[in-house]
Amino acid sequence: MDVKDKLHKLSFEKNQMMKDGPQNIEDVEPTICQILEDIFGIGSEYTKKANKIHGGFIVPSSAKLMYGQASKEQYYKEKFEMYMKLILQAEAYISVDEYESSFPDVKEEQQKAFTSPRIFLSYCWANTDSANVIDDYLKEKGITVTRDVRGVDNWQSLKEFMQTIRDNDFAVLLISDAYLKSTNCMYEVLEVMKEKKYQTRIFPAVIDSIIYSTDKQFEYVRYWQDRVKTLKLNLSSLEYTNGLALGHELKKAEDISRTIAEFLVTVSDMKNPAINNINDAIYEKLRFLNYGI
Repeated sequence: MDVKDKLHKLSFEKNQMMKDGPQNIEDVEPTICQILEDIFGIGSEYTKKANKIHGGFIVPSSAKLMYGQASKEQYYKEKFEMYMKLILQAEAYISVDEYESSFPDVKEEQQKAFTSPRIFLSYCWANTDSANVIDDYLKEKGITVTRDVRGVDNWQSLKEFMQTIRDNDFAVLLISDAYLKSTNCMYEVLEVMKEKKYQTRIFPAVIDSIIYSTDKQFEYVRYWQDRVKTLKLNLSSLEYTNGLALGHELKKAEDISRTIAEFLVTVSDMKNPAINNINDAIYEKLRFLNYGI
């Protein structure tokens, strides 16, 4: 399928959506998902996001609808807007891709300029005040910030939300003693570390500089090793079926125990700005990378 065919498919579907309106979005969304899969492939970010919208996993009003706090009309409208934005982004990407053979060195920089960067804010609740400062600053600069207080509704899955960290361009990690001992925070770190060259996608904001100490790093490694031992002991006292259901906590702790040393060494090797300068440092880095801000 050449560039013109791809753009024609997306344009046709976009026009059909605009003609039918939000109220008929559930009738056309299987076609939207299939078109994006045909163009970009099953594992692409566009296809995965379309499937998440289709399933209602990332639609803000999905949980509210279940409990009568949102109407079907609001749910359809949000789905419609999310699909429309995704199609527009796909069109922009394909339009840039058309010139790849002529301008191979600037394709990535051109693509960045179409949208502002999306940043996932990963933090421990003990550091909410620091997170709020960073959040407010980046939002004022027109940067999209994903964080738990907005990205997950009541009764939605926290695990699914944490996995969306890889859907963002960058992640700001507010690293503190509490952060490094939090299963949820370290689970988000594990998700980031699945990416190739993940170091280029993280902005560590080190709150407790003592983590640079080798002795302190040993303490964190031992903390998670001890956590694994405790969970194994607790699980061994349960019947098999109950232990099986709770085994995912042990799996998380084991994964964290295996990777925390690498993470600490990686962060310690980076030239991290002082926490009181982190906002300006993030913004200047994004400007240096030539994002559209």
